[in-house]
Amino acid sequence: MVHLSCSIRCTRIILFILNILFLIFGFTLLGFGIYVQVSKKFDIALSEHINTKIIGGSVLKWVGIIMIIVAVFTILLSAFGCLGAVFKNRVFLYLYAAILSLLIITELATFIITLTYRVRTRDSYYSAFRELFIEIYSNNHTDLKYVIEDIEREFRCCGINNVTDYYKHNYTVPVACYQDQDFDKSIFDQGCANVVIQWLWKQFPIIGSVLGSILLIEIFGIISSIALSTAISHSSYSEIYK
Repeated sequence: MVHLSCSIRCTRIILFILNILFLIFGFTLLGFGIYVQVSKKFDIALSEHINTKIIGGSVLKWVGIIMIIVAVFTILLSAFGCLGAVFKNRVFLYLYAAILSLLIITELATFIITLTYRVRTRDSYYSAFRELFIEIYSNNHTDLKYVIEDIEREFRCCGINNVTDYYKHNYTVPVACYQDQDFDKSIFDQGCANVVIQWLWKQFPIIGSVLGSILLIEIFGIISSIALSTAISHSSYSEIYK
Protein backbone atom coordinates (compact mmCIF):
# COMPACT_ATOMS: atom_id res chain seq x y z
CA MET A 1 0.00 0.00 0.00
CA VAL A 2 1.42 3.39 -1.04
CA HIS A 3 1.02 6.07 1.61
CA LEU A 4 1.38 9.72 0.63
CA SER A 5 1.64 12.88 2.69
CA CYS A 6 -1.25 15.34 2.87
CA SER A 7 0.43 17.85 0.54
CA ILE A 8 1.20 15.17 -2.05
CA ARG A 9 -2.38 13.87 -1.84
CA CYS A 10 -3.69 17.40 -2.44
CA THR A 11 -1.34 17.76 -5.41
CA ARG A 12 -2.59 14.43 -6.75
CA ILE A 13 -6.24 15.54 -6.46
CA ILE A 14 -5.57 18.88 -8.17
CA LEU A 15 -3.64 17.13 -10.95
CA PHE A 16 -6.53 14.71 -11.46
CA ILE A 17 -9.22 17.44 -11.56
CA LEU A 18 -7.13 19.57 -13.91
CA ASN A 19 -6.69 16.72 -16.36
CA ILE A 20 -10.37 15.78 -16.17
CA LEU A 21 -11.22 19.32 -17.27
CA PHE A 22 -8.77 19.09 -20.17
CA LEU A 23 -10.14 15.66 -21.03
CA ILE A 24 -13.65 17.14 -21.31
CA PHE A 25 -12.26 19.98 -23.43
CA GLY A 26 -10.45 17.48 -25.66
CA PHE A 27 -13.56 15.38 -26.31
CA THR A 28 -15.63 18.52 -26.97
CA LEU A 29 -13.05 19.79 -29.45
CA LEU A 30 -12.83 16.36 -31.08
CA GLY A 31 -16.59 16.24 -31.55
CA PHE A 32 -16.69 19.69 -33.09
CA GLY A 33 -13.71 18.91 -35.33
CA ILE A 34 -15.41 15.77 -36.65
CA TYR A 35 -18.62 17.75 -37.14
CA VAL A 36 -16.77 20.34 -39.22
CA GLN A 37 -15.24 17.55 -41.31
CA VAL A 38 -18.36 15.52 -42.09
CA SER A 39 -21.39 17.76 -41.65
CA LYS A 40 -22.94 19.32 -44.73
CA LYS A 41 -25.26 21.33 -42.48
CA PHE A 42 -22.22 23.21 -41.15
CA ASP A 43 -21.18 24.23 -44.68
CA ILE A 44 -24.74 25.30 -45.49
CA ALA A 45 -25.10 27.31 -42.26
CA LEU A 46 -21.70 28.95 -42.80
CA SER A 47 -22.45 29.78 -46.43
CA GLU A 48 -25.47 31.79 -45.30
CA HIS A 49 -23.10 34.26 -43.61
CA ILE A 50 -19.76 33.87 -45.42
CA ASN A 51 -18.85 32.98 -48.98
CA THR A 52 -17.40 29.49 -48.60
CA LYS A 53 -15.75 29.69 -52.01
CA ILE A 54 -13.06 31.75 -50.33
CA ILE A 55 -12.75 30.28 -46.84
CA GLY A 56 -14.66 27.07 -47.38
CA GLY A 57 -13.62 23.79 -48.95
CA SER A 58 -10.03 22.86 -48.27
CA VAL A 59 -9.54 25.58 -45.64
CA LEU A 60 -12.48 24.35 -43.57
CA LYS A 61 -11.22 20.80 -43.96
CA TRP A 62 -7.82 21.83 -42.63
CA VAL A 63 -9.45 23.64 -39.72
CA GLY A 64 -11.32 20.45 -38.87
CA ILE A 65 -8.16 18.34 -39.18
CA ILE A 66 -6.17 20.69 -36.93
CA MET A 67 -8.98 20.64 -34.34
CA ILE A 68 -9.00 16.82 -34.38
CA ILE A 69 -5.20 16.61 -34.02
CA VAL A 70 -5.19 19.07 -31.10
CA ALA A 71 -8.13 17.23 -29.51
CA VAL A 72 -6.49 13.79 -29.78
CA PHE A 73 -3.23 15.15 -28.35
CA THR A 74 -5.12 16.79 -25.46
CA ILE A 75 -7.10 13.61 -24.75
CA LEU A 76 -3.99 11.39 -24.72
CA LEU A 77 -2.01 13.81 -22.56
CA SER A 78 -4.90 14.23 -20.10
CA ALA A 79 -5.40 10.46 -20.00
CA PHE A 80 -1.76 9.96 -18.97
CA GLY A 81 -2.20 12.56 -16.23
CA CYS A 82 -5.47 11.08 -14.95
CA LEU A 83 -4.31 7.46 -15.02
CA GLY A 84 -1.02 8.36 -13.39
CA ALA A 85 -2.76 10.28 -10.60
CA VAL A 86 -5.53 7.72 -9.97
CA PHE A 87 -3.44 4.54 -10.12
CA LYS A 88 -0.23 6.17 -8.82
CA ASN A 89 1.51 4.92 -11.94
CA ARG A 90 5.01 6.36 -12.21
CA VAL A 91 5.37 5.45 -15.91
CA PHE A 92 2.30 7.48 -16.86
CA LEU A 93 3.36 10.36 -14.62
CA TYR A 94 6.88 10.54 -16.05
CA LEU A 95 5.51 10.23 -19.58
CA TYR A 96 3.04 13.02 -18.81
CA ALA A 97 5.87 15.24 -17.50
CA ALA A 98 8.08 14.45 -20.52
CA ILE A 99 5.36 15.32 -23.05
CA LEU A 100 4.53 18.56 -21.22
CA SER A 101 8.23 19.47 -21.17
CA LEU A 102 8.49 18.90 -24.93
CA LEU A 103 5.33 20.97 -25.41
CA ILE A 104 6.78 23.90 -23.47
CA ILE A 105 10.06 23.68 -25.42
CA THR A 106 8.08 23.69 -28.68
CA GLU A 107 6.03 26.70 -27.58
CA LEU A 108 9.13 28.64 -26.54
CA ALA A 109 10.90 27.72 -29.80
CA THR A 110 7.88 28.91 -31.78
CA PHE A 111 7.83 32.17 -29.83
CA ILE A 112 11.56 32.75 -30.41
CA ILE A 113 11.30 31.93 -34.13
CA THR A 114 8.33 34.29 -34.47
CA LEU A 115 10.32 37.10 -32.84
CA THR A 116 13.41 36.32 -34.91
CA TYR A 117 11.48 36.36 -38.17
CA ARG A 118 8.95 38.99 -37.16
CA VAL A 119 9.67 41.08 -40.27
CA ARG A 120 9.00 38.11 -42.53
CA THR A 121 5.89 37.26 -40.50
CA ARG A 122 4.64 40.83 -40.88
CA ASP A 123 5.31 40.76 -44.65
CA SER A 124 3.41 37.48 -44.96
CA TYR A 125 0.50 39.03 -43.05
CA TYR A 126 0.40 42.06 -45.38
CA SER A 127 0.68 39.82 -48.44
CA ALA A 128 -2.19 37.59 -47.28
CA PHE A 129 -4.33 40.65 -46.45
CA ARG A 130 -3.61 42.09 -49.92
CA GLU A 131 -4.46 38.86 -51.73
CA LEU A 132 -7.71 38.50 -49.79
CA PHE A 133 -8.63 42.13 -50.53
CA ILE A 134 -8.03 41.69 -54.27
CA GLU A 135 -9.91 38.37 -54.32
CA ILE A 136 -12.95 39.89 -52.62
CA TYR A 137 -13.22 42.96 -54.82
CA SER A 138 -12.12 41.37 -58.12
CA ASN A 139 -14.79 38.69 -57.87
CA ASN A 140 -17.36 40.96 -56.22
CA HIS A 141 -17.92 38.84 -53.11
CA THR A 142 -20.58 41.10 -51.65
CA ASP A 143 -20.90 39.38 -48.28
CA LEU A 144 -17.16 39.64 -47.61
CA LYS A 145 -17.11 43.23 -48.84
CA TYR A 146 -19.39 43.98 -45.92
CA VAL A 147 -16.83 42.40 -43.58
CA ILE A 148 -14.07 44.64 -44.98
CA GLU A 149 -16.32 47.68 -44.71
CA ASP A 150 -17.23 46.81 -41.12
CA ILE A 151 -13.50 46.69 -40.32
CA GLU A 152 -12.98 50.06 -42.03
CA ARG A 153 -15.90 51.58 -40.18
CA GLU A 154 -14.92 50.11 -36.79
CA PHE A 155 -11.20 50.91 -36.99
CA ARG A 156 -11.60 54.15 -38.98
CA CYS A 157 -9.28 52.97 -41.74
CA CYS A 158 -9.38 52.53 -45.51
CA GLY A 159 -7.93 49.82 -47.74
CA ILE A 160 -4.88 47.76 -46.89
CA ASN A 161 -2.27 50.53 -46.76
CA ASN A 162 -4.57 53.48 -47.59
CA VAL A 163 -7.28 54.56 -50.03
CA THR A 164 -4.91 54.16 -53.02
CA ASP A 165 -5.53 50.41 -52.82
CA TYR A 166 -8.96 51.15 -54.27
CA TYR A 167 -7.71 53.65 -56.84
CA LYS A 168 -4.94 51.52 -58.36
CA HIS A 169 -7.29 48.57 -58.88
CA ASN A 170 -10.16 50.77 -60.11
CA TYR A 171 -12.42 49.74 -57.23
CA THR A 172 -15.13 52.03 -55.93
CA VAL A 173 -14.18 53.58 -52.59
CA PRO A 174 -16.85 52.43 -50.09
CA VAL A 175 -18.82 54.81 -47.90
CA ALA A 176 -17.14 53.23 -44.88
CA CYS A 177 -13.86 54.90 -45.87
CA TYR A 178 -15.35 58.36 -45.37
CA GLN A 179 -15.45 59.98 -41.97
CA ASP A 180 -18.97 59.72 -40.53
CA GLN A 181 -19.99 58.12 -43.84
CA ASP A 182 -20.30 61.60 -45.31
CA PHE A 183 -18.83 62.10 -48.79
CA ASP A 184 -18.14 65.74 -47.96
CA LYS A 185 -15.70 64.72 -45.24
CA SER A 186 -12.15 63.47 -45.76
CA ILE A 187 -11.23 59.82 -46.22
CA PHE A 188 -9.53 57.90 -43.41
CA ASP A 189 -5.81 58.03 -44.08
CA GLN A 190 -4.85 54.90 -42.13
CA GLY A 191 -4.57 51.48 -43.76
CA CYS A 192 -6.52 48.66 -42.12
CA ALA A 193 -3.64 46.16 -42.12
CA ASN A 194 -1.55 48.32 -39.80
CA VAL A 195 -4.52 49.36 -37.65
CA VAL A 196 -5.51 45.73 -37.02
CA ILE A 197 -1.95 44.96 -35.88
CA GLN A 198 -2.05 47.96 -33.54
CA TRP A 199 -5.38 46.73 -32.14
CA LEU A 200 -3.96 43.24 -31.58
CA TRP A 201 -0.96 44.78 -29.82
CA LYS A 202 -3.33 46.61 -27.47
CA GLN A 203 -4.93 43.26 -26.66
CA PHE A 204 -1.50 41.83 -25.81
CA PRO A 205 -2.05 42.03 -22.00
CA ILE A 206 -5.14 39.80 -22.35
CA ILE A 207 -3.46 37.45 -24.84
CA GLY A 208 -0.32 37.38 -22.71
CA SER A 209 -2.35 36.60 -19.58
CA VAL A 210 -4.09 33.68 -21.28
CA LEU A 211 -0.83 32.28 -22.69
CA GLY A 212 0.91 32.87 -19.36
CA SER A 213 -1.85 31.01 -17.52
CA ILE A 214 -1.53 28.07 -19.90
CA LEU A 215 2.24 28.05 -19.38
CA LEU A 216 1.81 28.09 -15.58
CA ILE A 217 -0.65 25.18 -15.78
CA GLU A 218 1.84 23.23 -17.89
CA ILE A 219 4.67 23.96 -15.43
CA PHE A 220 2.42 22.92 -12.53
CA GLY A 221 1.63 19.70 -14.38
CA ILE A 222 5.33 18.91 -14.80
CA ILE A 223 6.28 19.72 -11.20
CA SER A 224 3.28 17.97 -9.64
CA SER A 225 3.65 14.80 -11.74
CA ILE A 226 7.37 14.53 -10.96
CA ALA A 227 6.73 15.24 -7.27
CA LEU A 228 3.95 12.64 -7.16
CA SER A 229 5.99 9.97 -8.95
CA THR A 230 8.99 10.68 -6.68
CA ALA A 231 6.76 10.40 -3.61
CA ILE A 232 5.34 7.11 -4.85
CA SER A 233 8.81 5.66 -5.39
CA HIS A 234 9.96 6.65 -1.87
CA SER A 235 6.75 6.15 0.10
CA SER A 236 7.30 2.47 0.82
CA TYR A 237 10.54 3.04 2.77
CA SER A 238 10.70 6.72 3.72
CA GLU A 239 8.85 8.43 6.56
CA ILE A 240 9.03 11.79 4.79
CA TYR A 241 6.19 10.93 2.39
CA LYS A 242 3.94 9.16 4.91
